Amino acid sequence: MLIASFVAASALGLSWPSLPHSIPFPTEGMHRRAGYKVKTKAYHLEGWEMRIERDGFTGLTRCRLYAPSTVLQGRMTYARDVLGFHLGDDVDVGEAWYSIDDKLPVAWRDDFPTLAARREPLSTDNLFNPTGGVVLIPHDKLDGARTVTIRAGRDQTPKRFRLKGFERALAAARANGCGAAGGEAGSDAFQRDALTP
Repeated sequence: MLIASFVAASALGLSWPSLPHSIPFPTEGMHRRAGYKVKTKAYHLEGWEMRIERDGFTGLTRCRLYAPSTVLQGRMTYARDVLGFHLGDDVDVGEAWYSIDDKLPVAWRDDFPTLAARREPLSTDNLFNPTGGVVLIPHDKLDGARTVTIRAGRDQTPKRFRLKGFERALAAARANGCGAAGGEAGSDAFQRDALTP
């Protein structure tokens, strides 16, 4: 009877139950390789999005702080202690003027020396629109500001951007390891471009 059951089991393709494979205990190398991963965290605070990437292999932190475009206003980004106001890829902002809290307008080109000193790229690879449709304003000019109004050209309607929640979002980003509290030493942690393709 016992032999007949073995023959029937083998004919049906059944096999002996196997012992569970031993699971190795985590080794130091396993912990080290797990730490090499790039870990991404995303936060949302008062209309601002924050994405923080920590590279376990290099130890670098890259951050992206931006307000996505809405029906009422375009996208805003922050990097290298400079706020970028996106008016659209097809908009030439070479002759743009901006006004902070409805004060006297200032030509954007007047900020070029300050922006160049902060290593902010002032042009893109687009030959038809080298400005990329982005007006860059140094953060120190916007201390305490509530709105920025930008007119890209003489024949265009001004666009208003509301800065509500920016200072809190920037403080939260710095509290999460993005740059130094003073702004200068760690401002390279912030990037204007997308972190991952």
